[in-house]
Amino acid sequence: MVLIPRVNQILKHDLFKEYSQYNSQAEEKRAFCRHGLDHGIAVARIAYIYLLEQQNTSLSKEVIYAAGLLHDLGRWREYETGEDHALAGAELVKPIIQDSGFSIDELETITQGIREHRLNPEGKMSLLGRALAYADDWARDCRNCLIKEACYKYTEQMDEIIC
Repeated sequence: MVLIPRVNQILKHDLFKEYSQYNSQAEEKRAFCRHGLDHGIAVARIAYIYLLEQQNTSLSKEVIYAAGLLHDLGRWREYETGEDHALAGAELVKPIIQDSGFSIDELETITQGIREHRLNPEGKMSLLGRALAYADDWARDCRNCLIKEACYKYTEQMDEIIC
């Protein structure tokens, strides 16, 4: 078993808990996918697997998991102010990342990935941003969603198993 102590520090961080609660409250009546801890963990795992399959990453498991867990932490700001949650979140998570023992370089890598996770993964972006963008879509259970046809993110491809 590989321990990821810095990621566990993120989960214990007061700001992580606070922003997660804000997201939960903002999405309480949301009909579509929500952005709680289960989504963050799924994105982290899928991004990690994707990057392992690419066989060309020097990113640590902790960096990938941190980015996956934190990528939607700014959703509540988007609901509240209309700000892009990826940009807002990349700023909001900086103290969490710093307090959890990540280096400045790792902080920059993580926040860049978070900023990019809403972009088209086929475009020019960092490897972590691309992994998060793919994982963010692949982590959704569109096949079993009763209202998928009304979702702005849904495409028929999301019903397929993607390898």
